[in-house]
Amino acid sequence: MPIVLGLFGLAPLLLGLVLEYLCCRLPKRRKLWRVLPPALSLLFGAAAGWVRLDNWESETVSPVTQLLIFPGVPTVCLLLGCYLGWRLWRRRWGPRVVDGRQR
Repeated sequence: MPIVLGLFGLAPLLLGLVLEYLCCRLPKRRKLWRVLPPALSLLFGAAAGWVRLDNWESETVSPVTQLLIFPGVPTVCLLLGCYLGWRLWRRRWGPRVVDGRQR
């Protein structure tokens, strides 16, 4: 069970976090790079879902449940990782408001 959670959950989450952080941090003044990891994540999820649904041969198990497990869970974790990477970049490199007034 931990291998499945790590493979389907944590690996895409960390991959999305690293990719989004690097795409936000490295290029200067290129907003297209910031949109690239989430867009590719959605494209990957849609393509994997389409291929799995198109190649489905078993009639004993519902394809909907199998599509929720893969590619549904990895795609959601990848998008969550992209969001967390953006939040990490924003928190670390975004402007901060400092209130210098003493009360």
